[in-house]
Amino acid sequence: SVLTYLVWYTLCNTGVVPPAWYEQEGEMTFSLMFAIACLVISCPCALGLATPTAVMVGTGVAAQYGVLMKGGETLEMASKVDSIVFDKTGTLTKGKPCITDFCLFSSTTTTTGTTTNTGTN
Repeated sequence: SVLTYLVWYTLCNTGVVPPAWYEQEGEMTFSLMFAIACLVISCPCALGLATPTAVMVGTGVAAQYGVLMKGGETLEMASKVDSIVFDKTGTLTKGKPCITDFCLFSSTTTTTGTTTNTGTN
């Protein structure tokens, strides 16, 4: 795989490969794509090892931000989420619900400067 990378990188630098082939991604990325293809074809177990490693890294990074998830299925479903709705109870920031504000209603209400008694007469 390293040899494939070096050969393609050398061919790009010497002008054997037309620059139009790699002008969007550059010589290094173009050569790296061939090296990765060679690695996957010659050793498919590398792909089998990379998948669990990626899941482990993804769950580890999420845990650092306080997001706990179990397994790769959760990560796969999370990649398809397009919107999230949060409540305002404080459970996202503190992990414990708390009252942040309250409004007291009484049996007497004021409407445009007049007091109306809603109780019984």
